[in-house]
Amino acid sequence: MPQPSDPQTLLSLLRAGDEKAAQQVFDAYVDSLLRLARKRLNQRLARRVDPEDIVQSVFRTFFRRVKAGKLVLAEQDDLGKLLTRITVRKALRQVARHTAIKRDCALEDNTSAPGDLAELPAAQPSAEVVVAFLDLLEHFFASLRPQDRQVLEMRLEGYGTLEIAHKLGTSDRHVRRVLERIRAVVDQEHLLT
Repeated sequence: MPQPSDPQTLLSLLRAGDEKAAQQVFDAYVDSLLRLARKRLNQRLARRVDPEDIVQSVFRTFFRRVKAGKLVLAEQDDLGKLLTRITVRKALRQVARHTAIKRDCALEDNTSAPGDLAELPAAQPSAEVVVAFLDLLEHFFASLRPQDRQVLEMRLEGYGTLEIAHKLGTSDRHVRRVLERIRAVVDQEHLLT
């Protein structure tokens, strides 16, 4: 079955659970996404993170969001761009996770004494990690209601729930409910993994 030329037809088939369409999308993009994931991982990191795991996660995310109706494809090449973007983000998250000081794979072969802090890498993230994080944060903020976004911004600035409630003229309980709702979205979208 050739891939539908109309992106909306493809999305409709995928939402309806058409296994042939899903297999076709997988077959069309799996090799290029694997190459892309491999490029993002250095040799040390490749010992810990399998590019195939990243690509499986990409397709899991893609198909879950298609079923939930959260994706819109306007043009034919939007699918490739979207899958590429998801792959890069997931690979960068794995790089950031495995290069954090407590998990840094560069320290595995280090023969210096465990207490030698001079050998620890700087805590500065790479530019790619920063850009990926800011892109993800911007997308997340855009998905929030304006009132929820304001509560979160104030919380990130260090205000307590009582201070936020006072400044916004609402109750402490309301602010806590908003923060709980935001945490639930973060957990549901796996934004911190």
